[in-house]
Amino acid sequence: DGSGNTSITAADLDGGSSDNCGSPTLSASQTSFTCADIGANSVTLTATDGSGNTGTCVSTVTVLDTVSPVASCQNITAYLDGAGTASIVAADLDGGSSDNCGSPTLSASQTSFTCANIGANSVTLTATDGSGNTSTCSSTITVRDTVSPTASCQNITVFLDGAGTVSIVAADIDNGSTDNCTTVSLAASQTSFTCADIGANNVTLTVTDGSGNISTCSSTITV
Repeated sequence: DGSGNTSITAADLDGGSSDNCGSPTLSASQTSFTCADIGANSVTLTATDGSGNTGTCVSTVTVLDTVSPVASCQNITAYLDGAGTASIVAADLDGGSSDNCGSPTLSASQTSFTCANIGANSVTLTATDGSGNTSTCSSTITVRDTVSPTASCQNITVFLDGAGTVSIVAADIDNGSTDNCTTVSLAASQTSFTCADIGANNVTLTVTDGSGNISTCSSTITV
């Protein structure tokens, strides 16, 4: 049963015991069974008549566990690493799964995640007991990218035009900025220059990934 116990009576083992003077009294060498008895058990049936004479036979009592475990889930958050991957184990999703005959074995339908999984992911936890009974529950794994991109800058020289102005785009001072998940977006703190800027100008490059993580670096723009 659900508590891992079962019972029989001696009569359950009787295949037609008899006596020359009425019906004998029956007794069994074992009537209570637990998870430790799963499988075949030899049980002796003793028939005793009113004069104290006895006869015995042996029955095989096969104990089966057909009660499924209770699968219990919890939701978790997983964080991508610098390579854009994250891994979990089934136990991370377990919210206290149990079984009537010991602890069930746990498995998850997905344990590895990448940048493609950012956000909420439904993962099934399967609990299996020693008799092969199973049950499932569902967890939500929220995958997050909290790794900032790597900002890389280069210095450049620009030349004023006939009107005394020159413009750049952020990509002009980028030296190969990267991220663990996405193509980054670039922004420069200054993109237009005039005669007033002749000489060295310090410009900040801001690098932003798809999850809103930011890093910066500095370039010298010589006008």
